[in-house]
Amino acid sequence: MDIYMKIPASFCLVLLLTSCGPNSNGTSSDTQTTTNTVTTVTTTTTPAPAPPPVMPATTLTQANLDRVQNDMSQAEVEAIFGPPTSSQSQPIPIVGGTQTTYTYQSGNSAVTIIFKNNQVKDKSGTFGP
Repeated sequence: MDIYMKIPASFCLVLLLTSCGPNSNGTSSDTQTTTNTVTTVTTTTTPAPAPPPVMPATTLTQANLDRVQNDMSQAEVEAIFGPPTSSQSQPIPIVGGTQTTYTYQSGNSAVTIIFKNNQVKDKSGTFGP
């Protein structure tokens, strides 16, 4: 005898209805769908540009001018005095190359450094109170 013959038909009908009917939250178990949405917001903060370096008046001193030696590069001089207040470059006639003059001004003090082909060739300065 088959096992299904021993189970009453009414019991099979109850099992069939409970498995297909609504579940505890009122939706049919074969149509329940869950949708998750994730939204990502990215905020980028751009830092303000750094202000140009300000040359303190204390860098224009005779002691700092004495540190500048012939044949130093422009970068080495800028490491001592910072960027120049003004600069001017021009070609060197006949010999070739470039002569660049750096001028530093602060209060009553002024320093002038002359480079030939990116090497110090002359320097001078006046220092006020």
